[in-house]
Amino acid sequence: MKNNLSISPNEIDVLQNCQRQTSDKSVYLKVTCILMLSGGLSAEDVPKFLNIHISTVYRYCTFYFTAGLTSLRASLLSGFLTTGYDGYWSNMSGVALSLLRAELKRTIYTDVQSVCTWIKDRFGVPYTPAGVVDVLNRIGFTYKKTRKVTCERNIEKQQIFAEEMLNIFNHQDEKTVIYYADGVHPAHNSRSTYAWIEKEEDLEQPAVSGRDRVNINGLVNAKDVTDVIAVDSERINAQSAKDMYQLALGKKPTAEKVMIISDNAKYDKNTELIEWLKGTIITQIFLPPYSPNLNLIERLGRFLRKKVIDTEFYRTKELFRKALNKFFKNIEKYLSELETLPALNFRLANSQSISFWV
Repeated sequence: MKNNLSISPNEIDVLQNCQRQTSDKSVYLKVTCILMLSGGLSAEDVPKFLNIHISTVYRYCTFYFTAGLTSLRASLLSGFLTTGYDGYWSNMSGVALSLLRAELKRTIYTDVQSVCTWIKDRFGVPYTPAGVVDVLNRIGFTYKKTRKVTCERNIEKQQIFAEEMLNIFNHQDEKTVIYYADGVHPAHNSRSTYAWIEKEEDLEQPAVSGRDRVNINGLVNAKDVTDVIAVDSERINAQSAKDMYQLALGKKPTAEKVMIISDNAKYDKNTELIEWLKGTIITQIFLPPYSPNLNLIERLGRFLRKKVIDTEFYRTKELFRKALNKFFKNIEKYLSELETLPALNFRLANSQSISFWV
């Protein structure tokens, strides 16, 4: 077989699309083999590049013309691309699974039945909802809530801030301490959460009727997740911020510079607080507006809710407050879990990721 494989431009486009999208090695070899032959390479040359036997080249070519050419549809050569050894959990080829992944990333599906319908319409493969759930889990998708973000986030400002912080972290020395700051106001009440619960059973969580809150102003060290300072205050204001900063100075007596990254809360820009800061080694750095995604301490807040708030019931506000303070006092107890958080790796408003300090 020498330079005599001729296929149409449309077929080449389909094959190239499958080649780009597939994660299945067998499918990739089949498609690439046909493309090489159609591009002028001989059957003797193809094995040198694909590390396959020449008999496999002839088999792929014969199979393409007996199965693939007659079943060309949309962007899937269903007959030709069937690998012959699909896993027990999937009746779709590697290419079909890749196209399903692309569809799920492009389109929001809020129920599994719609995914069943799309698969059947696109590939002619019938699935039960339970079967589709299994497929989706195995290709890396899970059913969870979407996360609301403000439309007022500024991508350019976040990018500029990220680049400035990258420079700061790259030049941080042992005499400089960097903290992330934020205030949290957890409500004295249980929150419903997801948990593994026996089928046909309900897990009831007691709740109180009030909406009292505990106000905590906190700092977390960018390099040490167990270096946490938390101030339980009647109100989070300039005074509670000053108290928190003083604790930081007392905790780091050998530091020559303390940098505190926070949002744009009014109390952080209080005139008296700023005047007091001028006589200290503290430097304030403000996040771009609407950028909680760039604040490391937000992750600690979510961890706090998971460990203290979502899974326990506290009959009185005082018991709730004690549980919160106990969490911060014994933060090292959670070291192994906190270390699994992607520390200084942040996702920007444009969905790009950046690591400040490695």
